[in-house]
Amino acid sequence: MRRRLVAVFALLTAVLASMLTAASPAHAAGFDPVCSLFAGRQTEFGCAVPADPEDRVVDSIRWTRSGDPLTKFNDIRQIPLTCSPGEAVTVGLTVTFKEPAGQATGETLFLCAPSAPLTLNFFDCDTGAGLLVCSVIFAGGINPTVSWTIDGKDRPDMFNSTVIRTGCVVGKPYRAVVTVRDAFGSVTGLQSHTCSRTQQ
Repeated sequence: MRRRLVAVFALLTAVLASMLTAASPAHAAGFDPVCSLFAGRQTEFGCAVPADPEDRVVDSIRWTRSGDPLTKFNDIRQIPLTCSPGEAVTVGLTVTFKEPAGQATGETLFLCAPSAPLTLNFFDCDTGAGLLVCSVIFAGGINPTVSWTIDGKDRPDMFNSTVIRTGCVVGKPYRAVVTVRDAFGSVTGLQSHTCSRTQQ
C-alpha cells in the first residue's frame, strides 16, 4: 500500500511540474499581412489580415502602403491594391485587440510582376589562344543577376558579368553554364567546347 501511495505521489508531482514549466502559447514574431496577386491580373493584388492563433476580439485595423496610411481601408480585413510592373510595395498592418487587450503589427514586401518575363536572347562561347570566351544577352525581368559555372564550379568572380574570359587547357573539353535570375524565376544557357589554340 505504501509503495502504491509513493507511486501515485510521484506521478502527481511529475504532472504538476509539467504544468508549471509548460511554455505559454506561442506568439508570432510578426503579424504580417497575407498578400497575393489577383488571378489573371499583373498589377492588381489583395492583402488580408492573417489568422490569429489566439482568436482575439479585434478592436481596430490599420493599413499602410510604403509607410503612408491607407485610411480608406480602416477596419477592413481584406483590401485591394494596385501597383506598377516591377514595383516593390511594402504593405503594413496594425491590429488592435480588445479581448484580451493588445496590439500586433507586421508588414509584407510585395513585388509586382514585370511587364515582360525574363528571356535569354543570346548565349555563345568561343575558344582560342588557350581562352574560353562567353557572352550572354537577356531581356525582361526585374533586376536580374547573372551567375556562371565553368566545368561544374561556381565562379563568383564572374558574377553579373555578361562577357567572361577564362584560361583553358588546350585539348580539354569545357562546359559553361550561365544562369540569369530574378525574383520570379530564371533562365539558363549551356555551351560545351574543347579548348583550342586557334579560334573556332
